[in-house]
Formats: sequence, structure tokens, C-alpha cells
Amino acid sequence: MPRREASLAAFVVVCLAGGSASGLSGQGGSRDQSHDFGTVTQAEKVVHAFTLRNDGAAPLTIERVELSDAGMTARFERVIPSGAAGQIRIEWLTGQLAGKVEAEAVVHFTPPARPLALGLMGVVRPSIEFLPYPAVFVSVFTGQTAERHVRIVNHEPRPLAITRLEGGGRVFAAALDTVEAGKVYDLRVQVPAGVPPGRYQEAVYIDTDHPRRPRIPIAVHVLVKRDVYANPEVVDFGMVSLDELAQAPSLLELLTQTVLIKKREGVFGIKAVASDLGLLRIRRSPDGRSAAFRIDVGLDRQRLRPGPITGSIRVATDDDAFPEVVIPVRGELR
Repeated sequence: MPRREASLAAFVVVCLAGGSASGLSGQGGSRDQSHDFGTVTQAEKVVHAFTLRNDGAAPLTIERVELSDAGMTARFERVIPSGAAGQIRIEWLTGQLAGKVEAEAVVHFTPPARPLALGLMGVVRPSIEFLPYPAVFVSVFTGQTAERHVRIVNHEPRPLAITRLEGGGRVFAAALDTVEAGKVYDLRVQVPAGVPPGRYQEAVYIDTDHPRRPRIPIAVHVLVKRDVYANPEVVDFGMVSLDELAQAPSLLELLTQTVLIKKREGVFGIKAVASDLGLLRIRRSPDGRSAAFRIDVGLDRQRLRPGPITGSIRVATDDDAFPEVVIPVRGELR
């Protein structure tokens, strides 16, 4: 489930205008307070009133309340008389939230005193939930078939109708089953046996009668592997700073990438490992035949020059069906 934690980096400020906070206490006698609102459905409004008691000798003035999420608002009386209690009412709109969420309302006083932190936390359940994920991931070997399921759950009181399912082709086929009309549906994605080796990124589109989500995309990631394959498929060094390497040569070791060459069943041997990039340092293990080999790919410090890293590593094997594995290499030196 996606997670969003409200950040204090961008405050929404509720400004008011002049006592002491030294005698301040909350419910139960503690100064800072928090409230767990449990689980709510997305788009519901969370409302909680924090009670503050002024045990000081003078009236207590609230200068402002800083809110850590743009969906929050605060209502309160500016002055709490001595010996009296006041409330700060926090409302939080959850339409843009999902998962476990936390936020704060920070209360500032006049004259200046230690601010009071009021915390809200809980779980926001999407109005339409996709289990286990709002995406499909399939990894198979050449010639294999596979099927994955996504459960679609409607948490709103109004029924959800799915009017159309779009997606599929030679890479996968999609179908939808009704588990409980208006509430629960099961999306089935099947990868057939004839898909060529490669990585595919496609999508299924679900049309609904929901007023806010009339068309819902679900990403479909398919990886069809050869019997002998590399994992990961690409060596990517990213952006490399030559100045930083000159100042701290030990960083070069941290840039080393590891690739595993594996076989689906049985053992095989590696005849040779070569690259068209002279700046690479390549080590492999073990020697002899194995079901898996480790290839460590690093950079030769003496051969580094500014510019792009574009090339490949070719691994020659003794497997008659898969005599070569090609691993792209990329990055940039600056």
C-alpha cells in the first residue's frame, strides 16, 4: 500500500495575534499530545479536538498554529483564561492521502514559549483498493506460462460498476471476474508460452462508473527470461564525478556492479568475458562449470575520461542453445 507521511518542510500557517505557556497542560496532564484516528476511507474528513488547560496565573494567548499538511485546518479560541480549558479543533481532509499517515499541528504562544506539538496519525484506506498491489509483475522463462491476480475492492458505500476492460495482446491476456457485485472483483492477467524473451511494460485499463476514478490504469510488467540469463540485465554506473574520485579514490570500489549469470536448470561453463569498453575491470567467479556465475564490473581509474559510458559485455558460454549473453553497460563520467 502506498505510504505518505506529512512533512514539516511546508507549513500552512494559521495566524492570530498576545500570557505564558508555562502552566499549559493537556488531557491526562501531558504537554504534547497525539491522537490515532484508526482507519478511515480515503476522502473522509478526520476531525479531532485537542483540549488544553491553562494552569498558569495569567491568560494564555495562542499566536498561531502551523500545520504540516495542506489538507489540514485549525480552529481555536485565541485566549485561554487562567484556570480554564480551551480546544484546538483540527480537521484533515484525506482525499490526497493513502496508507499510514502522520502529521502535526505546532502551536505557538505569545509571549514566546516552547511550542506545543499536537500529532495526528492513522491509516487512510483507498476508496478503491488493489491487492496485493495496483500493478502486475510476471517473471517467466521462455516457453512458460504464468497467471497473476489483482483483487479490486470497493470500500465506499455506493456500488462500483466496472463497465469495460481494455488491455492485452500477444504479451498477455486480461480478464475480469465478479466476486461480489459492486464490491469485489478479480483481475486475471495471463502470459502465454509464445512470448519472445525480453522485458515488457504495458497496462490494463479499467473503466468504471466511479465519479472520481472513471478510468483506472494497472501497470503490467512482464519479464521473459532465456534459459541462460543475466541478473540484472544492465550495468548502470549512473553519473560519476571524476573530481570526487580524485579526492576520494576509495569511492571507486563502491561503484563496482555485480551481475549474476544463471541457468534455469543444470550447469554450464563460461568460455570468455569481453567488453568493447576499455575502462572496465571485470572479474568472474567461480572457475569451471556451475549453475550460476558472479561477474563484478568496476572502473579502471587510469582510463577514466569525461564523457558517456556506452557499450556492452559479452559472455560466451558452452551452452549450445544460448552461446552468448550480452549485457549493456551505461553511465556518464563528468
